[in-house]
Amino acid sequence: MVHVARLGERRVPFVQRAHAAEVVAQWSEDWPDRTAEVEEWDRGRWERKGPGGVRVAVRDQMPERTVVFHARALFVPGGERATTGLPDRWSVPAWDFETDAYTSRPSVWRTVRLPGAGQEVEANARGTDQEAVEAAFAEACAQAVGRAQNPGKYGDTDEW
Repeated sequence: MVHVARLGERRVPFVQRAHAAEVVAQWSEDWPDRTAEVEEWDRGRWERKGPGGVRVAVRDQMPERTVVFHARALFVPGGERATTGLPDRWSVPAWDFETDAYTSRPSVWRTVRLPGAGQEVEANARGTDQEAVEAAFAEACAQAVGRAQNPGKYGDTDEW
């Protein structure tokens, strides 16, 4: 048997039911408005119909979970910070199978010019160490201002 933690649309397979149940319980506590339950699949069904099939390893231990701190800001051409109406800092719990949200690094940051007529530059930072994320966010914002003021310096002129 494969014990599958169904977390919304995501399915995470486990060898032991206790691991799947623990992940479901924690997920339900973190996200009470989202579906979470344990399903039992035979291994053949998982390999044929599971997302990723045999490429997705059935876990034999508990996944890593951490709190990931995030920071985000938008800058318009000229370098002024745009008001988005969204929080610029937040934190969320994330599991290692949530590759879009999880990181084990203290901090990482990036800037990107967004497509569209507004040509805003977005600054992002995230990581497991709140102070490191704050420092990384300051660096990202400084680069985003530079990108917004001098798009040619960052190779953004082709998009203008």
